[in-house]
Amino acid sequence: MERGRDIEASRLAAFVLSEAARERRRIRIEGAHCTGTLDLRQTNLGIPLELVNCVFEGEILFDGAVLESVDLTGSTAAGLRADRVRVHGDLLLNAMRIGDAGSPAAPIGDPGFDGDRSVVSRRVPNESVVAPLRLTAARIDGGLSMEGTTLGGPGPWAMFAPLIAIGGSLGASRLETSGGLYLRDARVGQSVLLDHAVVGAVDATGLSCALGFYADWGFTCRGPVRLRGAAVGSVVTFHDATLSGPAGAAVLTRLRTPRLRVDFRTPPAGALVLRDSRIGSYVDSPSSWPAPGRLDVEGLVYERLGSTEPVGVKRRLAWLAKDTALGASSFEQLATSYQRAGHERAARMVRHARERRLRREERLPGRIWSWLQDVLFGYGYVPGRALLWLVLLVGFGLAWFTAHPPGPVSGGVRRPWDPVLYSLDLIVPIANLGQRTAWEPTGIDKAVAVLLMLAGWLLATAVIAGAHRALSRN
Repeated sequence: MERGRDIEASRLAAFVLSEAARERRRIRIEGAHCTGTLDLRQTNLGIPLELVNCVFEGEILFDGAVLESVDLTGSTAAGLRADRVRVHGDLLLNAMRIGDAGSPAAPIGDPGFDGDRSVVSRRVPNESVVAPLRLTAARIDGGLSMEGTTLGGPGPWAMFAPLIAIGGSLGASRLETSGGLYLRDARVGQSVLLDHAVVGAVDATGLSCALGFYADWGFTCRGPVRLRGAAVGSVVTFHDATLSGPAGAAVLTRLRTPRLRVDFRTPPAGALVLRDSRIGSYVDSPSSWPAPGRLDVEGLVYERLGSTEPVGVKRRLAWLAKDTALGASSFEQLATSYQRAGHERAARMVRHARERRLRREERLPGRIWSWLQDVLFGYGYVPGRALLWLVLLVGFGLAWFTAHPPGPVSGGVRRPWDPVLYSLDLIVPIANLGQRTAWEPTGIDKAVAVLLMLAGWLLATAVIAGAHRALSRN
């Protein structure tokens, strides 16, 4: 067919079918200008179809078709609809322009949270969606490639492909869309590649991907990226990605992957939701942590925790604090990861911070007693603090009773006066050094002795309670 020739869509469809019937090696049409809608629905083409650098004023319809392979590289179309299509080879849509790229898309935001603080995203009815690219329940044995493609339309979704099954990779580097990518319950045999793509949103809830999900190296999204309940076999990475306004967020609830990297180029405009996810290795960057109240790590489980720059335990606790509804399990998960890495001191600091967090939930008497345990013994995680208090109390007793020695008990056993032993005998409840019964303070000296005894009992009780709490929680 002559390059650049105008042709009616019905004539082009008839030509394709006739060439397929002749069992040609392939059908290649380049540079044609097609008017009307190219309707190849329910057709069965046993040879490759190449419609390269063509202009289609109407839609291209492949619904229910069985195709060997399709190459539409460089072409322009008002829309491409291929619901339930079966492609034995590759579907190549590289450098295409599908739909009206100049029309503003409807914004996609987070509809809210359910009772478990999990972001709710409703399933979209398949038949009601108008999108420039539709691939509902499509089956592509090879790969789907959309590198450098532009998708535009007034609706919220630029690509609507729930239940799509791809044997190879979904390659969408440098993809630009006005709306979002709807990939719910998609099955991808290799990887999803979205590097340098600029999209409105991504809903890949229930995605199953054998290798990696790469939304990195300049990936930009104006709405939420949802990988709720997704299973990715190798890695999920947002390295150098931008989740911009108005609703850029990463909703990774119940994600399963061996490695997650969330070192964004800038902090996300919205939330980072990691609730109930299970990650092998988690890597982030302090410069891209979300704002306070925009982090949800409740139920997050990870084996190893890393960062693109050194992050001490105090900064990591500040990261946890960005989850304003944080529970004790998140502290324990962080402490366990430190303990697994051999950082025992850091693990104790995290568990100490956990007890301080739990104190906020207690009633006033409990908060006061909890505060005393923290001050005196650090809930059992700072044992040196108890020794310091003991030294301070003994030092006070030494100073006081050196200046105000008590008189001996009348009729008692006479012992040499020793203000250190006397102070220890008063402060340590289980001590029996014979000093307390040998000397009898009077007046204000007796009040000081009673004060030291009460302080000793308080310190001992706090030590026992803190030690019991630490041992029981560990």
